[in-house]
Amino acid sequence: MPHSGYMDKEIIRRILNEYELEAHELLPAQKGYRNESRPIVLHSGQTVNLMLYKSEPGMLDRIRRANSVSDFLSLQGFPTRRTLSKNIIRLKSGTLTRYGAIYNYLPGQTIPWEAYSKLYIKLLGATMSNMHATLKAYKATLPSVADEYLQITERMGRYFRDPHVQQAMQRKLALNVNRATIGEFNTLLAACKKLPNQQALHMDFVRGNILFDTAGVSGILDFEKVSHGHPLFDIARTLAFLLVDCKYTPDAKVRKYFLYSGYNKRGTSAFRNILLTAGTTKINLLEQLLDLFLFYDFYKFLRHNPYEFLEQNNHFVRTRDLLVERQVIAYNNRKGATNGRRLEEKADFAE
Repeated sequence: MPHSGYMDKEIIRRILNEYELEAHELLPAQKGYRNESRPIVLHSGQTVNLMLYKSEPGMLDRIRRANSVSDFLSLQGFPTRRTLSKNIIRLKSGTLTRYGAIYNYLPGQTIPWEAYSKLYIKLLGATMSNMHATLKAYKATLPSVADEYLQITERMGRYFRDPHVQQAMQRKLALNVNRATIGEFNTLLAACKKLPNQQALHMDFVRGNILFDTAGVSGILDFEKVSHGHPLFDIARTLAFLLVDCKYTPDAKVRKYFLYSGYNKRGTSAFRNILLTAGTTKINLLEQLLDLFLFYDFYKFLRHNPYEFLEQNNHFVRTRDLLVERQVIAYNNRKGATNGRRLEEKADFAE
């Protein structure tokens, strides 16, 4: 089926025709990183969600994995997208191929990051905890999250070894990256591959993918990053976003609301940190995963934005400042700045 690169009315009509459905009203579209979502009211009165996915290598397998996990959770009563047909539509135009699928419609809205109160943080923790408890029973094969991030650290290593990048960071941002950082992340990820209690993970459980209504969490979206690993990967990925997003809430309270009041008290799983030994190195798993995810976000800011304008981006500034505080990166023009990192920390937290 040829397409013009976006979901105009003709493309929507033709896709719906493949599913033997007919639109009565098209609701406003929303664009995500990997997809475009178009809610549609059918002539039957039912509202469905038509998703058109980005063209990138491996996307079809990614969609199938996402649908499998999302459908599994939906059957267990979670507010996740449920496929209304197992068929995935292929749209071709020259060498470009995109895929579309049809789902149920989830109500609710995302909450702006500046409005993320302790209630939302607690609900986020509780919902992730319940999701993790349920996903222990999911048995289909998923990619290893440690392997996926080993590929990411390889890309980051090439980027930060580039002399032009190093010079630009020093000149425009007055920042240095510790040369040992990538190696430490690789050591961390290799150790994580041997951890027990690995299971299916969401790995994108962040503000933009969680819907709320007056009753609480009404939607868990975008399972395209599902993978297999220890639950601390999921926990740390979400906590890294919260520490950046919730700038009006002290870090200690963000941790308390998310990990203890939410995940442990209101959920059905239990958060427990892990202290790993890798050779002679002691690794506080939660803290080092937080370093990894914050550093990955920092890398993406640098890759996709002119350095000169990064100071205007509040999320970049928050991420940079956290990494400086955590001694993952350092200013090159301040006395006493160090590139040393603290690998060994307290093995657990108390509320």
